[in-house]
Amino acid sequence: MTSRHHATTTAATEIDTETISVALPSNWKDIDDDYWSIEAADILTRYGVVALTLSSSKSNSNSDGLISSQIIEKANKSADSRLEDMQSRISNRGVDPNGIEDGPFRFAEIICRDEGGLRYDVPLPWLGGGNDDTNDDNKTNDQVGSGRIGAPLTNMEAEGVTGLHEAMDEIVPHVLEAMWSRDQDDIIDDIALNSDRNSYVAASGYLINKPGSKSQNWHKDGPDAGFIDCFVPLIDLNDELGPTAFLLGDEEDELVPMLNKGNILLFDYRTIHRGQGNTSEDTTRTLAYAVYRRRELDKAKNESGDVHNFPAALTLEYD
Repeated sequence: MTSRHHATTTAATEIDTETISVALPSNWKDIDDDYWSIEAADILTRYGVVALTLSSSKSNSNSDGLISSQIIEKANKSADSRLEDMQSRISNRGVDPNGIEDGPFRFAEIICRDEGGLRYDVPLPWLGGGNDDTNDDNKTNDQVGSGRIGAPLTNMEAEGVTGLHEAMDEIVPHVLEAMWSRDQDDIIDDIALNSDRNSYVAASGYLINKPGSKSQNWHKDGPDAGFIDCFVPLIDLNDELGPTAFLLGDEEDELVPMLNKGNILLFDYRTIHRGQGNTSEDTTRTLAYAVYRRRELDKAKNESGDVHNFPAALTLEYD
């Protein structure tokens, strides 16, 4: 993994990709010591972002990711199929599915986020674990914020999504448990957790960035604590493909982690970031995302998920 770093601070205070990265051993599933999750939680708490990669060894190379290439390949095909299907449904409504003639659009299953139709958010039902015990009879795994994803996945799409979500959920909760369990008693004393996990997935999907897209403005995803974004690139990142940039530290150093496909990037909703423009000639950059929510905060506020970034929208289920 490489990085592009624009720093104005001294060497003693510079933040680079190595600073915010944790390399998991290739046998991380087989060892009892979760030292890597504690280290990752420390970095995420301090800098607001952490990259999880796979240690290089004789059996793998630096190009290997935490999530297997087979799972990533199936997820990529799933993303392409889902985007094509949703755009076909939009076209059947007499609306420009590329967002060029009619401008950006929002449906429950697909969101066009720019005027040129080059950035898409494709929300998905969460098919990993951890959401079965939300204690909300009205919330299901196809619920995203205040809306519901109605259009079903094809069998091929569901297979690609399930494998990816299960692989993400094998890793991410370890870090969140290490981070959020530290101050659990400081949130609200009278909350009795009914689950071994202190997180659930409030939203998930694919972010698709096509050639010619422009850079986003610097922004935070929200002002509230207890939301963590999880990004998994489905393609090896480079400068041209529009990787996510962050402003970190008191000096607001710009850091652009260059992850290989299958590695994981976690960042706090409150961390300043932006998706950069895709300047490549013909390569689309797709990444999978999941928004992990701290469970006890929902119970404290009597709310569920992120209804601000994911408001209710019309569904394409019946098109």
